[in-house]
Amino acid sequence: MELWNQAPLVRLIIPFIAGIITAIYFPNQFAFLSAIVAALVFIIASIVLIPKLSIAYRNMWWFGLVLNITLFAMAYQLTIFKTEKYNTDHFSKLATGNVTVHARLAQSYIEKEKSLKMVLEVLEIKTPSGWIATSGKTMAYIKKNEQALQLKYGDELVFNSVFNEIPGIQNPGEFDYKRFLAFHNVFQQTSINNNPWLNLRINSGNKILSCSYAMRDRLLSVLTAEHVKGDEFAVGAALLLGYSDKLDAEIISAYSSTGALHVLSVSGLHVAIVYIVFNWLLFFLDKIKHGNIIKAIILILMLWFYSALTGLSPSVLRAAAMFSFIIIAKAFNRYTNIYNTLAASAFLLLAINPYLVMDVGFQLSYIAVIGIVYIQPKLNVLYEPGNWLMEQVWTITSVSIAAQIATFPLGLHYFHQFPNYFLISNFIVIPVSTVIMYAGIALFLFSKISFLAAYIALGFSWSVWLLNASVKWIEKWPYALIEGISITVTETILIYGIIVFLFYYFTKKQFKYLVYVFCAAVLLIISQLTEQQEQFRQKKIIVYNIPKTSAIDFVDAKSNVLLTDSAFAQNESGLLFHVKHNWWDLGLSNSKIITGNIKINALEIAGNAIQFNNKRMAIINAALEESGEQAIIPIEVDYLLISGNPTLKMEEALKRYRPKKIIFDSSNSLYHVTKWKTECMALSQKYYSVMDSGAFVEEIY
Repeated sequence: MELWNQAPLVRLIIPFIAGIITAIYFPNQFAFLSAIVAALVFIIASIVLIPKLSIAYRNMWWFGLVLNITLFAMAYQLTIFKTEKYNTDHFSKLATGNVTVHARLAQSYIEKEKSLKMVLEVLEIKTPSGWIATSGKTMAYIKKNEQALQLKYGDELVFNSVFNEIPGIQNPGEFDYKRFLAFHNVFQQTSINNNPWLNLRINSGNKILSCSYAMRDRLLSVLTAEHVKGDEFAVGAALLLGYSDKLDAEIISAYSSTGALHVLSVSGLHVAIVYIVFNWLLFFLDKIKHGNIIKAIILILMLWFYSALTGLSPSVLRAAAMFSFIIIAKAFNRYTNIYNTLAASAFLLLAINPYLVMDVGFQLSYIAVIGIVYIQPKLNVLYEPGNWLMEQVWTITSVSIAAQIATFPLGLHYFHQFPNYFLISNFIVIPVSTVIMYAGIALFLFSKISFLAAYIALGFSWSVWLLNASVKWIEKWPYALIEGISITVTETILIYGIIVFLFYYFTKKQFKYLVYVFCAAVLLIISQLTEQQEQFRQKKIIVYNIPKTSAIDFVDAKSNVLLTDSAFAQNESGLLFHVKHNWWDLGLSNSKIITGNIKINALEIAGNAIQFNNKRMAIINAALEESGEQAIIPIEVDYLLISGNPTLKMEEALKRYRPKKIIFDSSNSLYHVTKWKTECMALSQKYYSVMDSGAFVEEIY
């Protein structure tokens, strides 16, 4: 009750977030909802602001109910309003076939090996009757060349292209890229790699963001000019400026495995350092009349400019919004409740972009801060350091433990892993990254003084090298990372329930909270046992949709065998992205990757013939097709898998085999699959194309 009274925004944001989530999962355009919300707001404002009504509302249950309904409905309608695909002028309603488009670069491009990946705002589409103004964004890929590399945020382009809906999940357990982009209001994609395009040499982007991106490029050039390169440049640029384009998979894996990945995403730590530096530089304003107000304005502008400089990620937005409220309160000598400040910053950000609530970074950021604010003081009193050094060590320890307790359930749910040495890595990461931040700021400030900048850059490079080396060293320790953990949303909530009720029990000493812990734990165990029972009964065949790759999984209880080509068998990043998350979801503990024959348990693979439990499968690929002999009587199989672009007609294949279903895997070309599908339809033969419909998954009973 004390929290409710001191931080009223905390209880008000709950129905607001509930309204957003409801709109995301159950979207509907209600005709009169805006009018209803306006009426409810008018009623509440009248009750609160007109004393003559003499309505005692403060402790009345009905007023709280009306207020919560209003916030829920307001958030619901706001989310629908912010979903661009519902706009009547959304470009997808006109972009049928090959169309001429006038678009604007909505953010800086991401440089890939052979192309540039960018988000474009579609401003106009050319129709037979002329140009028609449109709205909406699309993902676009442009072939990387000298002309493309000169593009900047806000540049306007004209090109011809075909737009397609972004495909959904292609493999079970795979990252849902379509859903991710939908939360950023991107629903279409296009490729203009081979199409001519024209840069109009017009930059109509937001002036503040244009200035921010230009400043970021200038600061990156400072690092380059001072010979900061390789992994030192990649990590230093990510840590200082949120520029992550140069981070390779090995570096990201090392930081992730040691629980230090947060340092590569600009967050509260980075914003706090920027605040401390500029608060110190503006100390002289404290001595003049109204200096505190001027200082507050400058600090807020600097924080938000830095946020724009680093790409406006959810974590830095949260930190900038929270510090802004703290700065304002401090300028007017007002007490601020940290929970109220957090809720106020969340209200502000969600009002601007409701879809932030679904962003993993946004969730982890707020949960981590809440954990630090609530849990760290309770841990801190458990030990009293005897000197300054031990005090700093204990502070880092208690903060790291508090943040980890608060975030590990979400980490298990989203990333399926737990870094065992997070505490040790944070002992190194937090102080060294702080030094890197100060050195980086100093380097930017003194970049024009060449001899001084050279020494600062040397210290900066060595600090980043030390950070990278330390993280890679810890990553190689035995049992550094527990992988393969898979928990559902319900199980995540139950774990959070156990954590909350445990802390309530130890702080309030009331037995009922221990009962709640026991109940949540029992439900969690029941959920896990139910999953285990299902996993021990599972038997399935999965043909994955992996570009230019043949990959077939045979799952039997907690074991599986993946038949694939040698290149993909050694592709760790490809296996992790396309396959392993599914293995973890299925609870598989004994996985084999093979490229040829095998006989194990219920699976036998011999050449192009496969027997798995009661299912028979045959494979025709380029090599087997050339050496295969036509059978006198077609062999009956459950599935005939066509792989590797064999030069055959379906009529010829059906002379060898009599399949219940033909499967075209993703190692075939689109041209061949299209031709084969036409032939199958003419022969009334059932088929399945993983390139069209995603992975083929067959449960075996």
